[in-house]
Amino acid sequence: MEGEYYNASTAVHFMPARDMPGQVGRKTLTQMSPRGCFRFLPPSFKQPLANTASIYLLLLTLEQQLQWKLFNPSSTMADEDNKRKKKRKSGKKKSSSRRSNTEEESAGLVITGDGEAEYVPDGDGGALVVVDQEPFNGEDMSPAPVPEPEAMAAEVGGDEEEGQQQNGFTEDGLAVAMAVDAGAEDDYVYAAIEYDPDAKPPLHRNRRFRVYTCLAIVLVVAAVAVTVIYVTKGAKGVDEQFTDINVNTLPTFEPTPSPLSDREQSGIIEQIEAGVLQRGAVFANMTVDDPRKMALEWILHYDQLQLNSDDVNLYQRYILALLAFSLDSLAWYYCGNHRMVNANETVDFVQEDCDVLSSTGLLESHKVWLSSAEECDWYGVKCSANDGVLRGLELMGNDLIGEIPPEISQLRFLQYIAFNGNCLYGTLPPEMGSMPNLLSLELQGNGMSGAIPEELNNADKLQLLNGALQYQYPYQCAASDGRIVNTIFSKGNPENGYNWGFMGDTVGDNVNKWKSMKGLHLFDNSITGTLSPALGDLKYLVFLRVHNNAIQGLIPNEIVKLDKLRELYLYQNGIFGDFPPDIGLMEDLQDLRVHENEMWGYLPDTFWKLTKMKKLWLQDTLECEQDEADEWKCMRSRDKGFQGSISPEIGNWKKLSQLLLNNNPFTGVLPAELGLCKELSRLHVHQTFITGVVPPEICLLRDEELFDHTGQVGVFYADCRPNNMTEDPFISCDCCSDCCDHTHGVCVSDD
Repeated sequence: MEGEYYNASTAVHFMPARDMPGQVGRKTLTQMSPRGCFRFLPPSFKQPLANTASIYLLLLTLEQQLQWKLFNPSSTMADEDNKRKKKRKSGKKKSSSRRSNTEEESAGLVITGDGEAEYVPDGDGGALVVVDQEPFNGEDMSPAPVPEPEAMAAEVGGDEEEGQQQNGFTEDGLAVAMAVDAGAEDDYVYAAIEYDPDAKPPLHRNRRFRVYTCLAIVLVVAAVAVTVIYVTKGAKGVDEQFTDINVNTLPTFEPTPSPLSDREQSGIIEQIEAGVLQRGAVFANMTVDDPRKMALEWILHYDQLQLNSDDVNLYQRYILALLAFSLDSLAWYYCGNHRMVNANETVDFVQEDCDVLSSTGLLESHKVWLSSAEECDWYGVKCSANDGVLRGLELMGNDLIGEIPPEISQLRFLQYIAFNGNCLYGTLPPEMGSMPNLLSLELQGNGMSGAIPEELNNADKLQLLNGALQYQYPYQCAASDGRIVNTIFSKGNPENGYNWGFMGDTVGDNVNKWKSMKGLHLFDNSITGTLSPALGDLKYLVFLRVHNNAIQGLIPNEIVKLDKLRELYLYQNGIFGDFPPDIGLMEDLQDLRVHENEMWGYLPDTFWKLTKMKKLWLQDTLECEQDEADEWKCMRSRDKGFQGSISPEIGNWKKLSQLLLNNNPFTGVLPAELGLCKELSRLHVHQTFITGVVPPEICLLRDEELFDHTGQVGVFYADCRPNNMTEDPFISCDCCSDCCDHTHGVCVSDD
């Protein structure tokens, strides 16, 4: 509190005197006369109080000097000494006048009866107000700041006659409080700084303020940094790519990847990887000569159409390009060479047009594969006219070389594939079983191998499957790199040995999944297993050609349910037994060939109900035995096989053109009703036990169709030569083209 002196027993306010001449403003304890301070104290309190005040003045002086140094670092002790010397000199001259003026301005004190006091000037220029009086216990005394002892002595000791005030103390050792006049107010009195117990340190010296300020600065800096990073990253528009660099490994000799182009970052790569590539393949793991990578490079950089990732024909154009690179389009017979070879250079992807000789002998104009034209205009590519969607591929006999890539399965709307008569090798991709619209798959006349995948049975819309002629089918193609590919060998290479064609139990229990199947052509392969009864579920089946394989077992009775079947080729297998009794129910059967098997028995009565029969091949039944090395040895035998006589009902087979019964133990005679078969062109009944005379109705057929249209002999065979060269012939014939010796099997032309 300003200008206040507090005591627990007596509250004393040292206030400036008002309305007095020479007033110097607010006075502290050190500015008041000793008589004004101690006049009203009891004598017993004066000495202790003086001693206490002396000690306190000393301590307070040290504290104030320290504060002065802290707040005025430029001030030095030398400056302070100079000031004090000047004040001593000036104080001696002014002490008498100041003291006389002070006494005249002083006033006494009037104390009321209730312990209160009014302002009454005293002789020392001060005023005392007694607010309350209580017993004094000497505690809680907090005197106001006092001047330094030397300064106080200079001001008070100017009058040498008053020795009791020398050095700021009386003779009794009491501290003297001196007043300061107006003239000296401008001089800084270091010891007169008023002490304020409620004062607080400056804000910048507050430790808590500095901590909070630092935290606020850190937060602001962090917020600014985050904002800058966010804005900078958003302005780039693309995500940053980071590359881990392993500094601990040895350097590689692979070239550093070139920066990605705009086309490579356009989403085309991701689209093709996600929608076309199969078996978890990614372009990053492919070599530069991989057909899939080459097709991608063409799409990105060489295709003049420059498709985008959202073009509807991106997939089909890429897959067609993949077929071109996978199947060596530069070696194709028609429309595959997209290069222009000049004297000094070879330019790719510049050829546009090609001419193809049609079946009518006329040249047809087409577009070269990998040209800038729409892919639907390329040779052999068939698209629907309204939407440009790929529907068919017809590249028969075009010298395609290589393996069919599994990505072809992603042509979701493809309905038919005709790759027959080429140099394809390898296995059939299982992914082709997922083609939902595939109706026809023609691969005959190639060099493919391996098991036909079971997944292919899932192509339930498949109507034609032709995988024939893979086993030892001789055909050669010249590759663009100079290689000669021969389909008779595995993968076209003689070093790999012979090719065995398709294998596996293709006509097994899963065959009934092909509910729409109409033509199943798998002959000349290495298919094993048996004819499954599930074949009877293929109610639309028209052609079943599985000859020249390794199929074993009986003909299942369920096969008679195939009432639409026209051709049944089972010859050159390991089939044994006889025909199903109800075979006559197959009323549409026109061509039945089961020769060179181990079949035997009588022909069922219903057999002659097959009135649409055109060709019946039952010749050369085999008799097989297992030798000592557990190998099967088969040979033709006229003693084993079909037996019985030929029914006169054969006359109902009006469209019969070929009847081959040789090398079977048939008996009886040739019925005259056979002469009703006006279209009969080949009749082989030699090496049988048929006897008698050939009816003239049959001989009249020689004037119809039963002759060799090419001028060669061998259309009507019979055992009309002497048996064993000395015995009577088995049959008498005046119109046979060739007569044979039944015992020796030698046939001689009689024409």
